[in-house]
Amino acid sequence: MTDAQSTLQGVKPHDKYYLDGGDLHIIAEDREFRVHRYFFERDSAKFRNLLASPSPGAPRQGSSHLTAVKLQGVTATDFEKFLWVFYNPTYSLYDATVSDWCCILHLGHDWQFKEVEKLAVRELEKITSMSVVDRIALYQKHNVTEDLIIPHYAVLCTRGPLDLDESQRLGMSTVVLINQAMHSIRTPRDGEGTSSPIDPVNATVISKIAAHIGKSGQPGAGSGPSGQSVPAANSVNSNPKARGTPFGVNGAAGKPGQPNGKN
Repeated sequence: MTDAQSTLQGVKPHDKYYLDGGDLHIIAEDREFRVHRYFFERDSAKFRNLLASPSPGAPRQGSSHLTAVKLQGVTATDFEKFLWVFYNPTYSLYDATVSDWCCILHLGHDWQFKEVEKLAVRELEKITSMSVVDRIALYQKHNVTEDLIIPHYAVLCTRGPLDLDESQRLGMSTVVLINQAMHSIRTPRDGEGTSSPIDPVNATVISKIAAHIGKSGQPGAGSGPSGQSVPAANSVNSNPKARGTPFGVNGAAGKPGQPNGKN
């Protein structure tokens, strides 16, 4: 038995996403997925580079069980949720939880699936039960565009003070800017009474908060499920002799729908 075969002992086909006609083999935990390379090469710059044509005589990455792409730090359940975006049997109708969409956004962001990121944010925007602090912390972490995040900062700035847990999650720099905006909103100017939350001065302060996104590390970033000893997230094993490529990323939890294909 070869080294490659011995390291793949115990890996079983996934019960939903080992699809007829699939031409890309991906392993998460002890489950092997066989899906369509097209989606990964079309939508992800990161996977496009990973799956680029090899040197002459070398096997194509992900083309078989022995050359499968190995996801590191990603559970089979997480990857199943991500694949659901492409194999959703109800097409444009997406029925998933906040936890599902957070996971999909995280993987889409880390793997550079820009359209998947946009879809996840659009669906999260429809879910009104998500707290404003949860939403802002998530959007900060994944560099969501300023035009989407500013309205949520405005909501936060017009409610009560942040508690300790909220402050720790958003980070000191963001908390200071939010407090400035809250003070601006509540401080009377020129005897005209309390200033309006949509007044241009307040909008400027809130824009400063948005500009802070990505300029400093945000605390409270959750870590994914434990797994093998692996390189840092976002890294790819460049050893041309390796069978299967580790692809680092962290995951979340949830349970989306069923695939539109045969097992």
